[in-house]
Amino acid sequence: MSAVTPAPSRRLENLATLASSLLIPLPLLVSALVTAATFTSNPAGVDITNDLAYLREILGFGFGSLGVLLGVIVVLFVLTYRRARTLDALKLPLLVLGVQVVVGVAILLLTGISDAASDSYVS
Repeated sequence: MSAVTPAPSRRLENLATLASSLLIPLPLLVSALVTAATFTSNPAGVDITNDLAYLREILGFGFGSLGVLLGVIVVLFVLTYRRARTLDALKLPLLVLGVQVVVGVAILLLTGISDAASDSYVS
């Protein structure tokens, strides 16, 4: 009679993949929530039609959520690797993370190009 070992839990892999997939949308969502909250309540009583209104708060919470998410991703990657003892368990989370980084860099580059074109436009 042979003992069959149960399949290892894929919960950590799934959480690592989910966290990796949130690299771009989570900071954008947090920034949008902070923008909505500060613009609707306008606690400092500033002119919210100004593009720089509450920029410190928006960027602080956006980059703060990105930092927390990156910390969570690292912890999940380490835990997944320690449990599986192989990098095969991290193939999908690393692929998703890589795609998120490439897409994020492409978005930044294309935004820079379109902003430069818009700034140099003379009507």
